[in-house]
Amino acid sequence: MAADAEGDVTIQEIDSDVEFVCQPTFSVDMTEELRSEGKEVDGDDPERLEKEMEPWPSLFPPANPSPEFRKDTEKAVAQAMESTDFARAITVYTEAMRGGGSNPAMLSTRAALLLKCKRPCAAVRDCTAAISINASMVKAYRIRGMSHRRLGHWKKAHRDLTEAQNLKYDSEMAEMLKIVANRGKKVLASEPTKNSSPGDARASRRKRRSSPERKADTGMPIFSDFPDFPDFASSAPKVSLPELTKGQAVVIVGLEKAGHLNGRRGVVEREDPRPASKGRWEVEVRMDGGLLEIKSLKRENIQTLNKVDREACKAWAKAEKAHKDARERKEQHEEMQKYKSVVEAKIGKLSLQDRARDLLRTLGPEQALSVLDRVEGPGVTNINEFVVTQAKLLLGQDSDSEDDAPPPPSKKAR
Repeated sequence: MAADAEGDVTIQEIDSDVEFVCQPTFSVDMTEELRSEGKEVDGDDPERLEKEMEPWPSLFPPANPSPEFRKDTEKAVAQAMESTDFARAITVYTEAMRGGGSNPAMLSTRAALLLKCKRPCAAVRDCTAAISINASMVKAYRIRGMSHRRLGHWKKAHRDLTEAQNLKYDSEMAEMLKIVANRGKKVLASEPTKNSSPGDARASRRKRRSSPERKADTGMPIFSDFPDFPDFASSAPKVSLPELTKGQAVVIVGLEKAGHLNGRRGVVEREDPRPASKGRWEVEVRMDGGLLEIKSLKRENIQTLNKVDREACKAWAKAEKAHKDARERKEQHEEMQKYKSVVEAKIGKLSLQDRARDLLRTLGPEQALSVLDRVEGPGVTNINEFVVTQAKLLLGQDSDSEDDAPPPPSKKAR
């Protein structure tokens, strides 16, 4: 099916990506999906696209192609994408679905390519078809929401992006949702109510602007003025997010005041028990140099890992191992510094000759400390002689040798 300039649907669909006409046996009703929502306000939207007049690529009956078939298709698409030939990639997917049947993943990807080619209506159609096959296809909701946004369909864009966030939260989509919500409220604010004149609409807007409930910082009417379009009071969308559990691997997203934490990995500790921090969670955040810091974060700023996304899980685990190694090195260094501090403190309390001091410092801190702990033991009459003798034994030197020079670095005791 193809849509005309008004969004109406014609009977026949021609595949513009192949050389011949194919009558599809799978279709979706696009009448409501492509119906306009209202006039644009506050000047032109630089990202707005007009409804294209090109016929849409054909749809084919749903099927689940074999892994080998999908692999061959992705290989052909990758070759086309190397030269950014989006039109060719679209043709590859169309031919693949002609031979192996439509499936939600291919339809969603073809929709993304169509949107890159500035064909938003065709993208909306492919996503709608994908959703009709799999109602939980996150990518289809995202691409359809982005396509509606480019068409100026703010309500439908908000509907789809919210559904995508409900299925799988994404920080970039959260920012787009805020844009869509604000723009949509402006569109609704500009539309006169039924049975009212343009003058009445202007008077109504003046009344809202003078209302004490108006948001002074943005100049936008509050949500109660437009009950059919949601308001965003926080930095992230109000979606149903999965519950967190102790030890869960997460990533920090969407912070504005502490943006340096965005993208940091963390592990959930517990829900913040402080009454003033209700709704927040304590997360052990991985910082540079193996450092760990506990941060109290809102739930919407905590992104959980999708177990289905194996590559993301592997990357998280690899980074966690690197951070653990850095933390162990840091702890070993700190422990060694503590030993050195104790050794220097003990050396400072004893009347040792320079030769004895140098030999102790040549030893590892633990060995030096073991020697110093025995200098006050029974039978030790000459501390300097005892220290020199014990240090030479540990360093592998002849205790009768007069060569008291420290050994080369390679022979230092560890």
